[in-house]
Parts: sequence; structure tokens; C-alpha cells
Amino acid sequence: MSTISPKIASQLADSAYDIQTAGVLGYRLGEHADDLSNHFDFDLSNGPIKGVSGGFLSHLFNRTSGFALMGEGKGVYKGDYVIALRGTASLKDTLTDAHCGLSGSATGSMVHAGFNKTFYSMKPAFQQYFSSRLTQSSGGTVHCVGHSLGGALAGLTADWLKSTYSLPVNLYTFGAPRVGLQGFAQKTTARLDNIFRCTHGADPVPKVPLWPFTHAPDNASEYRLDNSQGFSPNAHKMGLNGNPGYINTAKSNDWASLHRKSNDFLYTPVRLKYADRINVSYGGYWADKITSALITLLKDAGYYSSILAQAGVGSTLTFYDLVARTLTEVAQSSARFAEQTTGLLGHMLAFAGQAFVKITELTFEFIKWVFDKTIDVLHRSVRAALNTID
Repeated sequence: MSTISPKIASQLADSAYDIQTAGVLGYRLGEHADDLSNHFDFDLSNGPIKGVSGGFLSHLFNRTSGFALMGEGKGVYKGDYVIALRGTASLKDTLTDAHCGLSGSATGSMVHAGFNKTFYSMKPAFQQYFSSRLTQSSGGTVHCVGHSLGGALAGLTADWLKSTYSLPVNLYTFGAPRVGLQGFAQKTTARLDNIFRCTHGADPVPKVPLWPFTHAPDNASEYRLDNSQGFSPNAHKMGLNGNPGYINTAKSNDWASLHRKSNDFLYTPVRLKYADRINVSYGGYWADKITSALITLLKDAGYYSSILAQAGVGSTLTFYDLVARTLTEVAQSSARFAEQTTGLLGHMLAFAGQAFVKITELTFEFIKWVFDKTIDVLHRSVRAALNTID
């Protein structure tokens, strides 16, 4: 089974933006056309695969634009196919909406409703393209590639392709948000042949939507392309041609040369002490650690399974109402859990730039306010990051 290199994957992810709109000479690939033509044939005579992004009005009026670049492999990739999907800033409000909804993916798992709508707007074209090709394939690999929202769409596409055609499917993403809940993440990891999830240390987009959304649990599949700290909108850009951005560090021809990141907090308990909140800084490290501390507290108190079971019902807003009410009950149940809850909330306040706020009462109203402040500050960074790519 073939694998495309980090360099080719990044060029494909960047080239997907070239086909958003047609120029005077129609749809054309940009600066990477010559390099990519050595490996894949792209037929844009009828335009790219179009999709609908954005909110309700975009879907109501079927406002389509070029979203997916399709190609057939040649040379060492003969028999392979590639799908590169672009990102967009038009879903920034959907991605950071506290009312984020869920819907069933093409394979039956719960995923982000906004991503799913855009995928389904392209699914008929994917079916038409592959129905006469993959059934006649000699076993080549399908490579699904995307940056930002394109990475989320590539994940949904890869999962559907694998379950539909049962051929080797690889997924390559750059700065992609979380697509679905734990069930989707686990099934995707088990189903796909390879997942190469590339992230930049200062990019806030891979941190949303917030838990209970999650990335594929296979830590070895995440490639950290730099060691930046804090959050920066520019960290989400492609960064080609010498511009700031993480793709410049993905020009390797070998995945083994890139740094694999392990999540130190995902599988280990994290209990935070209130006095240690002074160590908090605003960035991905503490975003992950605070999430893990919340999960640890819910597990310690025996509520984790019941809370997770509610994740697929309603919206993110109602889910965090439930979490806040549960933490109120947990904090009132014992001095130990009150101390653990206070430590968690103190770190959340410091993360949100509200370290001066004193914790006097662990009421539902206060706990929900802390969650709102923490979510809001992260969403502001994500909106700024997404504004850099359109």
C-alpha cells in the first residue's frame, strides 16, 4: 500500500484552495501544479467537486463553490486516487457556536452537523466519480487530504470511502478540527489504514469543538510540526512561499523524519490544585490539561459514563449545562471533590484571563459562568485563525 509524502500531502492541501472559484481560463491549479503533475492527473475540464458551506442561508440557496480536487495516480502512484479538500472561513461561526449540533455520519456515528452537511452536499459527486473506478480498481490506495475544515471533510470522506469500497484509504490532515464524538474517532482509527494528523503547536483550531468531541485516539498518528507555545492565528495558515506557517516544516519526503506527539494527559489522571493556577498560560498545552482534569474529576466522582452518554443528545450548550450542574453536585458531595473542583475552575479562570476572580461559592451559576468564559476565549482565537485562510 502506497503512502504520499508530507511534502506532497501539504502541496495537495494547499492546491485545494486554488479551485474555490474559476478564473478567466477556468479552474486551474496554482504554484504546485508542476510538482503534483508528476504524481497525479487532475481533470478540471468540468470543474472541481462543488460543495455548500456556511450556515442556514448558504444551504437554503445552495450556494456552492469548488471544494474538492480529484486526481488519478501515475508513476509510483498508478492505480491510486487522491481527494484534496479545501478549508474555509465561512464555517467559523458554526465551528465556534455554543449550540453546536450533531448528526449521524454516513457510517452511523455522531459527528459535527455543520461538517456533515457540507460532506453530504458533495457525497453524490463522490459516488458518481468512484462508482465506475474503484469497483474496477486493482487494489490501489485512496489518499484523502485536507487543511482546516478540509481536514474535517477529508476525515468524513475517508471514513465513508473505506466503509463503502473496502479498499486501502489513508487520511492526511493539517490543522483540522475535531470531527465527531468518541465513537466516530475510535471507529475511524480502526477502519482507516493510516492517519497522518499534522498540527502546529500554536494553532487553536485542532482544539475545537471542545470535548466531548475528540480526535482519533491513536496518539502515534499526530505529527507535531513545531514546538510553538500559546495560540496564534497565523499558525493556522498554510505558510507556503516563506510565509509564517507550519507547512514549511512539512516539506520532508519521509513521515519518519517528523516528530510524533504523544498526549501526556489523555490516558493519565490529572488533578489540579488551586494554588498551582499561577502556572497556567494560554495555549494548547493547558487546553489539553484542563480538559483531562475535567474528565478525571468526572471519573473520580463516578459521573463520566453517564455524562458521556448524554453527549449525543441536544447541543454543546445543553451538554455543558449538564456538566456544570453535575460539577455542582459533585462539589457538594465531599470536601475532597470540592477541592478538586476548585482547582479545576481556578485553572480554567487563569486560562481565560480571569485569574483575579475569587472562588467563593461552587454554585451552578458560577460554574457555568466559568465554562462560558473559558469557551469564549478559545473560540475568539479560533475565529481569528479561520479568518486567515479565506
